Amino acid sequence: MTQVQGFPYSIAGLDPAAGLRRMEGDVELYTALLRDFAATERDAARTIADALAHGDRAGATRRAHTVKGLAGTFGAVRLQPAAQALEAALRDDAAAGTVAELLASFEAALASLVDALEAGLPPEEAPEADSSTIDRALLKQVCAELASLMGNWDVSARRLLDDHAPLLRAAFPDDFTQIHSALRDFDFEGASSRL
Repeated sequence: MTQVQGFPYSIAGLDPAAGLRRMEGDVELYTALLRDFAATERDAARTIADALAHGDRAGATRRAHTVKGLAGTFGAVRLQPAAQALEAALRDDAAAGTVAELLASFEAALASLVDALEAGLPPEEAPEADSSTIDRALLKQVCAELASLMGNWDVSARRLLDDHAPLLRAAFPDDFTQIHSALRDFDFEGASSRL
């Protein structure tokens, strides 16, 4: 919960120094990904419980694995081990009682982190709408660079996308949100196929 140079927010359960190392020190990218995590993963415990209730242990395991990976990337020091324990129990066909216990721990750690993120991070600024004509040369250059970064699973792709959001949103109004979401979830293949 210590503050890190360039990251002025103190958030319980988060090691920003570890997270920023993985983001190559990019505070804006780190902050944006934390916001996205809070928005997209807040219901992960319920999703896992629903999957288990419907006999979809593989789906529950995948979701726990996703949260574990994201938590590790961000430096979520309480959530990551809880997600890892839950994923291992699901993968190893642990007894229902054990899974229920680990899911409760996971849910508590997740809720605590999401609450801390929502309380500790400033609100996101609305992106500017761009109604100007599309610069085709720049668009071609940005798309080539994005494709290269995504092909190498490089987190800088998210920064490039954000830097050119008005251009890309204007050029790809139907696909921009899906590309943005895929990159946020580190789904580089999904983002590439949309691009």
